[in-house]
Amino acid sequence: MKPRREFGELEEAILMFLMRKKSPQSVKDVQQGLKGKSAYTTIMTVLSRLFEKGLLERIKESRSYLYSVKQRVKPPALKTLKTKFFSMSPSELFSYFLDSQEQISDKEIKKIERLIQEHKKKGEKL
Repeated sequence: MKPRREFGELEEAILMFLMRKKSPQSVKDVQQGLKGKSAYTTIMTVLSRLFEKGLLERIKESRSYLYSVKQRVKPPALKTLKTKFFSMSPSELFSYFLDSQEQISDKEIKKIERLIQEHKKKGEKL
């Protein structure tokens, strides 16, 4: 019997898209962000299932929902995404985000640099 995957390919793509966004996104926003590779109803179903699994938050706006990744969901979701979706080194992972079409703000780059410096300091204490 084949082992059950934690996330499907579309679930991973949706989670990664939402993690890069600062504000909640509509089904249409997600579909457009994924370059329309899946039908609107498919995206809506996957978003609903991710919400039911406790990975997403959603707020009602008019007659639809806006979705965002729960902040406290990081450990199992990110670990799975990193090992399954990004089977690459940390430098390759950073390079992926830095080279992506999404513009990374100077503020975000400074935050990453600060995290790296904090990580180095932890290593010096050991």
